[in-house]
Amino acid sequence: LRFWQWLNKILSIILYGHDLFNHSYSRINQLGGLFVNGRPLPASTRQRIVELAQSGARPCDISRLLQVSNGCVSKILCRFHETGSIRPKAIGGSKPRVATTAVVSKIAAYKRACPSIFAWEIRERLLHEGVCLPTNIPSVSVGAASQSSQNLFNSKIFAI
Repeated sequence: LRFWQWLNKILSIILYGHDLFNHSYSRINQLGGLFVNGRPLPASTRQRIVELAQSGARPCDISRLLQVSNGCVSKILCRFHETGSIRPKAIGGSKPRVATTAVVSKIAAYKRACPSIFAWEIRERLLHEGVCLPTNIPSVSVGAASQSSQNLFNSKIFAI
């Protein structure tokens, strides 16, 4: 047992630059590899995954060789093919964009004109009519939120 602890300590220092086993957040996956839950793989491992894939290795073979889960290998390769980058996505993300009153009123007008309109159609119209730009188009949920607030406003509770 001591040998394996020593080996894991050496491997974690080589792979991650510090001893993961001194921290309670590190784990060993089913393939025997080290990982920290919720944290991205090191750039060197990501680079190796892409290099192996480009040399013709199958994702399942890469997974076994590098002791990384199949899902993780697939996700990294998929992102690499889509974006050309091996960098991980940002952790946490940004604040949600809030739709302006003009956009919300436009969505409400679309819903009044055609109650069965789909969210993607609303987004398409907002772009086509120049109400929004691709950088500030509201998410699909804004349409649902504006509809539910409209329903609350029209309900008997808020009737004047």
